[in-house]
Amino acid sequence: LAQELRMTSIMSEDAESLGEWFQRNSRVLSIVGGVVAVVAVSVWFYMRSTEIKRLNADRGLSQAKQSLAAGNRALATTDLQKVATRYVGTPAGTVAAMLLAQVQYDQAKQDSGLKVLALYQNARAAGAALPDVWSLTGDGQLTQGKAVEAAASYQRAADATEFAGARAMFMAKAARALMVAGKNPEARAIWEKLYGITGGKVDES
Repeated sequence: LAQELRMTSIMSEDAESLGEWFQRNSRVLSIVGGVVAVVAVSVWFYMRSTEIKRLNADRGLSQAKQSLAAGNRALATTDLQKVATRYVGTPAGTVAAMLLAQVQYDQAKQDSGLKVLALYQNARAAGAALPDVWSLTGDGQLTQGKAVEAAASYQRAADATEFAGARAMFMAKAARALMVAGKNPEARAIWEKLYGITGGKVDES
């Protein structure tokens, strides 16, 4: 009985101590609670706005593709431009930029195509498509006669990819561009490296 009384006394003292602690720190606890609530709401709004942005980008890209399929290149160009510039950082924005660049290339407007691709030449903007963005950049530069710059872009594409097959393909494009530029020693160095990676299965044509 005496032990039970002591335990009851200790629990009572602990409860009083805890109550006093909460009372002393009530203002701090209120501030902390408010901060947590604000952070939670901010995170929710950010996630929601990101989702809305992605959905709008997807919708705009779908509309642009329909214009392309209908043969309305002028409208498709306008739609792709809107998606590519408004929704940087979304998968749809990246696809729109690449489609727009190709449309511009087809009209011999390489400068315009390269300008839109420049917005996506980083991992934050292009995501997993970064290697393809750099490769398409190289294609535009090559048709402009800027073979050395094209080779550098193809090399960036190779550096950006995680896949061995894609890396070999981009390195081969870099080597061919260097050959066009007359930089045969640099091209040979890439071919030799590729031979080591692929076991000699490389098409130098």
